[in-house]
Amino acid sequence: MRIALFAQAAFGEEVLKRLIQRKEEVVGLYTPPGPEGTRSPLKELAQASGIPVFQPRRMKDPGVMAQYKSLDPDLNLLAFVTDIIPGEILNFPKQGSIQYHPSLLPRHRGKSAINWAVIQ
Repeated sequence: MRIALFAQAAFGEEVLKRLIQRKEEVVGLYTPPGPEGTRSPLKELAQASGIPVFQPRRMKDPGVMAQYKSLDPDLNLLAFVTDIIPGEILNFPKQGSIQYHPSLLPRHRGKSAINWAVIQ
């Protein structure tokens, strides 16, 4: 199964490690660009494994959809994503999208999802 991974930080790195261990076919990693001069163990792992890495500023940026479609994924796996992924991307794969989110959606969506889940 061709998997497009949308991930970041240590959580995303652990997900990618598991996918590689399971010999899953990861056709691309989408991860946000980090601050200039910082290293990303997630990005480094993907590159060392021959997985193409894409770092658009926003998933809605021009050209991202065409680039994504060219990967022809069967499944999207979203592991700790802070950008809003367009519905066209979420609905594109034949097998759909699986998303981890640290709170109930849509009730606690956004960048403070964990905070609002605790507060309420």
